[in-house]
Amino acid sequence: MAPEESFVAQVADGYEHLYDTVYLRTHPLMRLVPADERQSSKDVAWRLDHLLLDLIDELDPGADAPAFSREWRRHRLMVLRYCDGLHPQDVADRLAISERSYYRELRDAIEAVATLLAERHPVSRDKPAASSGDREESPQLDRMSLLRMEAARMASEERQAALGTVVANAVALVHDVCRDRGITVRTTLDEAMANVSVNRNALRQVLLGTLSHIIQSCTASGRFTEAASARSVEVGAAMDQDSLDILVTVGDGDIPQDVPTANGDDPAQRLAALHELGEAQGIDIIPLALGSYPTWPQAWGFRLRLPRRMTRTVLVADDNDDILDLFERYLTGHGYTMLTARDGAETIALAKRCLPDAITLDLMMPQQDGWDVLVTLTNRPETQHIPVIVCSVLGAKALSLSLGASLFLEKPVSERSLLSALAALGV
Repeated sequence: MAPEESFVAQVADGYEHLYDTVYLRTHPLMRLVPADERQSSKDVAWRLDHLLLDLIDELDPGADAPAFSREWRRHRLMVLRYCDGLHPQDVADRLAISERSYYRELRDAIEAVATLLAERHPVSRDKPAASSGDREESPQLDRMSLLRMEAARMASEERQAALGTVVANAVALVHDVCRDRGITVRTTLDEAMANVSVNRNALRQVLLGTLSHIIQSCTASGRFTEAASARSVEVGAAMDQDSLDILVTVGDGDIPQDVPTANGDDPAQRLAALHELGEAQGIDIIPLALGSYPTWPQAWGFRLRLPRRMTRTVLVADDNDDILDLFERYLTGHGYTMLTARDGAETIALAKRCLPDAITLDLMMPQQDGWDVLVTLTNRPETQHIPVIVCSVLGAKALSLSLGASLFLEKPVSERSLLSALAALGV
């Protein structure tokens, strides 16, 4: 028996708010989770979250199902959208279907899950949902929980950002509000500090929050005077052996007293939110008192301390665009810089010129195949120190290792196996 339309809509809404336990605490689907007085509403919400994820696994038709069959595609769509967190268009591209077909397939998958739930909980569907009055936390704590959830989501995404680009974008976003208040924001960045291993969007949010806090606090307190020199905020950077510091500073003067504004905006809450977001990315937000930073003695503001990590580069040699896209997702999400080569000659040239930290090598490439490339790389003095991971559908592990490969991975290569291989090589 097909589930009711309203129930299908509830299931769809549950998936759209997957991982958001604050939202799920009062969701209608919570009636499907057995009550347990020993657990908080947050813990019970996580149980609903896990229930929805387990149902995706149940859609798996198994290894014997034909690739791109209706059942296979339905399960794969749910995995890509809700387990991997891909954008709908990216999911459609991966499955080689149109956006219109994506939403039709998604609807079918949601109905399949709703049918499973309806069969298992025929009575509990009529139980009333928890009311908002059942919340254990205050509205303010709920907002902080939401922020922590968002910060955790960002922390699991790509952790690679071009510092100059992120700063320029943040400054551009505050340009209009600064112009209206007669404030200039200047940037002084060393191009050598181009890449940092943090999530781009999280870093931008921290920068925007820091800039906004300084501008709002100074404007509300009258800190900014008519003197042009006193109406300038500067974003710079400094590097030492252990960290990279982004400095968001104002010229000489006393730090203004942080007091709530007329509309109730509390600076303390703004800073608490910034610390939550920064902490998930390993960014320490440190207030700077006047004269507290040796190289910036006449400035106060904030120091954003990022752990200094050397960027690791992996050259991926493969003529299959799908493999290149897949490896890019695997690598860039974990702080690696990826170079690509689609034939043997390009692989050898890039390895010699860029000296990557590791190379993944497909054996079946056009013109000069992987065997020739492997022999060349492992025998040339300038490249023989670079570890090569052979990735192939061919069962050629012994031969690959005998010719100088450091490791062999059989395709299809999973994210875990690739990252484990790189870790084993110290890359």
